[in-house]
Formats: sequence, structure tokens, C-alpha cells
Amino acid sequence: MIRYIVDNEGNLLEVTDLKVAIFQVAIYLRYEIKNPTREEEAFHQKRLSYWKDVYSKLVILKQDADKNPVN
Repeated sequence: MIRYIVDNEGNLLEVTDLKVAIFQVAIYLRYEIKNPTREEEAFHQKRLSYWKDVYSKLVILKQDADKNPVN
């Protein structure tokens, strides 16, 4: 089942495989930059905030899907 979320930038994101989407975002959340410059650190923190928001919305979708399974 295709689901949608709105990211914190206002974009509508189509989620075609919820399990895979959660897995991919979880991997990104573990990504670290070794010895980042200030600019790299600022960019990384902004992206990290973005992906944490997406992850939380995907988890909510998963919880809703678990409560209301589609036949």
C-alpha cells in the first residue's frame, strides 16, 4: 500500500515500502562525518534533523498500519 508523509520542508513524500523506508532512514541516522569542517557539521546537523523528522513520521505510519492492517 502506498502511503504519504509531508517532510519538514513541506514536500509530499510517497512511501511505497514502509519497512524498507524505515530501514534506509535508520542507516542514515547512524552516518557520521569524521573531522568535519564547520560547514560540513552545520550541513550534517541540518540533514540529521530532517531525517529524524522523516523517521518519526515513518514510525507513526508503521504504528497506524499495525493498528489498521489492510486485507
